[in-house]
Amino acid sequence: MESGLLGNNSSSQGAIIVPRPGIPDRFYLFTADAAGGINGLRYSEVDMSLDGGLGTGISLNNPLVTPVCEKVAAVFHANGTDIWVVTHHWGSDAFYSYLVTEDGVSTEPVISNSGVVVEGANNTGRYVGNMAFSPDGSRIACINNYNASQLFDFDTATGIISNPVGFYNGEAYGVAFSPRGSKLYLTDRQNLYQFQPDAASVPSTQVTIAELPSPNGLRLGPDGKIYVVQNFLEEFVSVISNPDEEGLACNFELNQVSLGGKKTFAGLPAFIASPLYITDISAVPDCDGPVAFSYTATVEPESIKWDFGDGNTSTLSNPVHTYASSGTYTVKATAKRGIFAAYYNETITVTVEQPVAGAPADMQQCDTGGDGQGAWIFSVQDAQILAGQSPNDFTVTYHATLADAESNANLLADGFVNTASPQQIFARVSANASGCYAVTSFLVEVLPLPVIEMPDDYILCEGETITITAPAGFEAYEWSTGQTTQSVNIIEPGQYTVTVWQGNDDLLCGASKTIVVTLLSAPVITDVQVDDWTHSSNTIVINTEAGDYREFSIDGINYQDSNVFRGLEPGLYTVYVKNTCGIATHEVVLLMYPRFFTPNGDGINETWHIEYAFWEPGLITNVCDRYGKLITSFRGSSPGWDGTLNGHNLPSTDYWFVVERADGRVLKGHFSLIR
Repeated sequence: MESGLLGNNSSSQGAIIVPRPGIPDRFYLFTADAAGGINGLRYSEVDMSLDGGLGTGISLNNPLVTPVCEKVAAVFHANGTDIWVVTHHWGSDAFYSYLVTEDGVSTEPVISNSGVVVEGANNTGRYVGNMAFSPDGSRIACINNYNASQLFDFDTATGIISNPVGFYNGEAYGVAFSPRGSKLYLTDRQNLYQFQPDAASVPSTQVTIAELPSPNGLRLGPDGKIYVVQNFLEEFVSVISNPDEEGLACNFELNQVSLGGKKTFAGLPAFIASPLYITDISAVPDCDGPVAFSYTATVEPESIKWDFGDGNTSTLSNPVHTYASSGTYTVKATAKRGIFAAYYNETITVTVEQPVAGAPADMQQCDTGGDGQGAWIFSVQDAQILAGQSPNDFTVTYHATLADAESNANLLADGFVNTASPQQIFARVSANASGCYAVTSFLVEVLPLPVIEMPDDYILCEGETITITAPAGFEAYEWSTGQTTQSVNIIEPGQYTVTVWQGNDDLLCGASKTIVVTLLSAPVITDVQVDDWTHSSNTIVINTEAGDYREFSIDGINYQDSNVFRGLEPGLYTVYVKNTCGIATHEVVLLMYPRFFTPNGDGINETWHIEYAFWEPGLITNVCDRYGKLITSFRGSSPGWDGTLNGHNLPSTDYWFVVERADGRVLKGHFSLIR
């Protein structure tokens, strides 16, 4: 967190921190200058998610009003979410109420001119003194040193302060309300006083609680006690343990909290007034066993957690707890509402004399219905739960919840169908004579049938053997062949069934799966059809004997389901057909002829021949002039025609050709001789 924040460590209430409503990790720090200084009231915003959780100021020392007295207090708005931050102007009777919402700090305060004008020479210290809200926010007390200390009404909906009531004149400093707001405490340079703020004449209710020389800070803690700091340099903090009690019954105790060698100054940190205090808890034993707990609080908490002092807890508002043995237990209730928590301790003595509930074994069955449910016979558990106690003196009942078991409500009969798996069942052992009881529990669980994840179909290649393996992790295996191993060797096609079992030492659940083994031969290519004589639009069609699981390729790398390959260039191809049991290959050539040749001695296009005919040596090419006169004939393996006849160069013109392939196909066309 950065330094550089304004405020003053000599200010009576130099700072207060409030959360920014609705935005986690964002807080506002309000600071009040000392002695009516020029810095007045300012605020800074801090993001506690930054700097590794130490927080970083993202907006520092924003001015609100100056000058102000050394006091600042905060309380929740009537909506329970927003927050009022209040200070007192120095040199007037004005209170300034600033509303803090999710949108930020409103810089336009609600100004209430009420009560005395707080002013004077700097050396009088009239700006000194604390300000405090009552827990419910309806009252605010303002301490003005050397001036009238007054009590006001506060409207948490509007922020307006009104109806001043003076209750003390003198060098006052600290102030705090009791948890219920029924008492008000004040310190001056000599004493700690108690007042009754709701009395017709508040000053007349003044009672001296203790002598405490020098100014002393007061603060109401979350445990409902008021803590008193003694100025200066004391190593202890004093405590008012029962601040709502009248007079000395408030139980002031001097120097009760050690600061471990550290020393006090004059005050305690300021906090948002908490409306939540637990004022009492009560415990009503029933049958010297179950104890019913209840509480009273200043406002209803959003949640409460009970610590019964024996390692057990509950979050019910009014729980019933059964102690396992007699003894003295310290019971604590912790309540929460918003950001506030409060606790209250009370020591109670509980004597336990009740039945014993034995720990029965959990119950299991297989999920034959596939719905996770089963019907249960609970009475078979009676003997284990009674643990030797006579069934004539004790009764065992079964319940779906702990609350039902403790109240002996909603008994479960044999044949109960579970609603979850596993599901906890509670058994109650009741003493027939007294009605005292003990509760135990066990689980009912419907074990799922095994899931056999393996293929439905397998291929057996002709003349071979395959090994089929069921999934690992099951307790036992059995095949329709009679084998009890995880894997079996198969030499014949057909249907085979495997049954597996899974569970625990007490119960195994089984499931079966049938697979089909199909006999398959390696692929055989019967014919390859081609459609060629183009530069890039040739086609190959691969024909095979009938069979399944075939894939086709013309490069041995990329396979496809179709036996047709289009858009091919001329050339020699090896076609492939594969299935699980093997690969068949066949060579095929796609032919093309040049449209011209140039026998001019430059070494390029010196002869004319059918491209790739080398791979089809039985091919015969006849070349004619345009009158049909045969000029030359050559086979596929020949280098071709050089453009001469009987050693003489023939002229540049078009010539015709006829290609006769070994399979009987014939192609006719023409080309140009260019010189």
